[in-house]
Amino acid sequence: MTAGSDGDFVFEGQGEFEIVMAFSFDASPERVFAAWNDTSGMANWYGPEGHELIVAEQDFRVGGSWRYGTRDEAGEETILYGVYQEIVPGSRMVNTEIFAGMPDFETTVTSTFEAEGEGTRLTAVVLHPMTESRDGAMASGMEQGVRQTFERFAAHLAATQE
Repeated sequence: MTAGSDGDFVFEGQGEFEIVMAFSFDASPERVFAAWNDTSGMANWYGPEGHELIVAEQDFRVGGSWRYGTRDEAGEETILYGVYQEIVPGSRMVNTEIFAGMPDFETTVTSTFEAEGEGTRLTAVVLHPMTESRDGAMASGMEQGVRQTFERFAAHLAATQE
């Protein structure tokens, strides 16, 4: 089930339980990984257009927790939180993720940061506990939000080049 993919951006269902999201960035895996996990710059890129970052907390270590949230122009808040299960600096991380608005299930997100020419391919695979939750997420407008977040992150990387 493919919701949409073009060039650099991929957002698609895989199997019964997964959503695969990917984007290519013009920076090294180490730089993309570091910026992706640096809460001090997240206000510049986290969330879709028109969303304001309202919380960015993390204890970035295996077993540490994280909590990120945004507020849209209508005042609706989206809060996500979880626990880091695996961290391999510059290349991979695995964390749980719970959407505060639907705390009855937890997903597992595996993110890889792979060299692609002189840039990086970030691929995030979200494993849902059931097909219904995966399909619901895909139908929720998540694709547009993820695309905008990746695009905003790419602009942030370009603006903060060393």
